[in-house]
Amino acid sequence: MPRRRNAKVVVLKQMEQRVQEFHRYAARLKARGHVVNSGDLLIAYRVDATVPEGPVLVTDSTEFVFAN
Repeated sequence: MPRRRNAKVVVLKQMEQRVQEFHRYAARLKARGHVVNSGDLLIAYRVDATVPEGPVLVTDSTEFVFAN
């Protein structure tokens, strides 16, 4: 079984024009402890990229980047 990699960075892109700070908080909270990959949906965001690439486990040390 391949070893699961921890996410260093998750880039989230807005799906709606106006996303409040609460949605950013909720997206981080929903992702933590779960495996995410490009294309996944988190509240009002789509996962645009991950570092490393591919499915990664979001941990407390994962950095979130909110792209426009």
